[in-house]
Amino acid sequence: MDQIPPGTDLSKVPLGVNPSGAPPNFVNPPTLVHSVQAIGVVLAIISLFLVCVRLGVYRTISRGILLDDASIIIAFVFAITYTVIVSTLDKASHHAWDTPMSLFDDADYLKKLFVTSLIYGPMLFFAKTSILLLYHRAFHPKKWLRFGVYITIAILFGSYFMTVPMAFYWCMPHNAPWNMAVLGTCNMMATPGLVQGSINIAADITIFLLPLPVIMRLQIPTSKKIALSAIFATGLLALVASILTMYYRVLIIRGVDSSWAGAQTYICIQAEIYAAICVACMPSMARVWKIKYKETKFYASIQSLLHTMRGTTSKGTQKSEQSTTAISSPRRHSHSSIDSLTAYEKEPDEESKVGGSMEDLRVSEEDSEVQHRGGSGIFRTLEVDVTSEKGPTRTDAPRAF
Repeated sequence: MDQIPPGTDLSKVPLGVNPSGAPPNFVNPPTLVHSVQAIGVVLAIISLFLVCVRLGVYRTISRGILLDDASIIIAFVFAITYTVIVSTLDKASHHAWDTPMSLFDDADYLKKLFVTSLIYGPMLFFAKTSILLLYHRAFHPKKWLRFGVYITIAILFGSYFMTVPMAFYWCMPHNAPWNMAVLGTCNMMATPGLVQGSINIAADITIFLLPLPVIMRLQIPTSKKIALSAIFATGLLALVASILTMYYRVLIIRGVDSSWAGAQTYICIQAEIYAAICVACMPSMARVWKIKYKETKFYASIQSLLHTMRGTTSKGTQKSEQSTTAISSPRRHSHSSIDSLTAYEKEPDEESKVGGSMEDLRVSEEDSEVQHRGGSGIFRTLEVDVTSEKGPTRTDAPRAF
């Protein structure tokens, strides 16, 4: 700015120099605004559907709105606000050499930039906190996990809300007009933004790893452990988005095509926030699958048809299945969804007592079956559901018989 002579028409001065040497294109330059809008709208619709499913499940089981529910609703409102704002920043979604410097003297643009800086931290805090609170309810008996949740929430609160007073102090004028001078002070948030981004990546890793020790030690088949872990593994998408957001932030600070990198940051931030919302709603989807589809006659008929087709592929397989059926209990069901995990009864241990409310892991004996497994004796098969309903205060450990 110091090199621009006074009185220069900033609408004709590009923010950067085109590496190819071509003149700036202020008429119809390449833009990322359509990508920002498309990704935001699509992810917002998916997230809205999942949030409605989650709240609908709670209404079905007559359970009130809890703290994690309120957190996910607040996060979604912030996310929609963020999407609406960044979708209107079309003039800031071009390459730097196609962006006039007059944009940074536009009061409307500066106000939108201020709002996005203000809500970014709280938006991510409530989204990630809803997942942590879900863990707290699901695995409440695990003392170490409760402490892990408390510590993580405290760190996230300090990290995400520290930028709120900074935005008020540095990114809005005080007794002055909204002009380019605001950007000079708002750049002071670059370093805190990098610190926040680093903690954001660490938080996503923590959220993914935190429940795994409990899940891996549950007395359920390995395939079912993987299926249960996959419910929370959706958060890896948020982790990838966090890393990309950090990368583009560095490009902005270094001045490498900053306006284009800014638009890419908008895309990644939207992916990150909506992915976090989806993770918090995934257990509810498992519950809906069980209630709406798995227990229907149509699903049962499809399962029966597939079972019959498999049984007729070879006579040897058919005889083996008939032999197994003869020594098994007459009451036999086919279970293959993520929300139903099968566990053989063993002596109870501490890890089998994970309970509370899951959105919790709930051991249900109403669909139990007795099976004979070779020469190892008789086992009772229990169904472990990932549900959204309020569970008992404790889960009775299975007893061998």
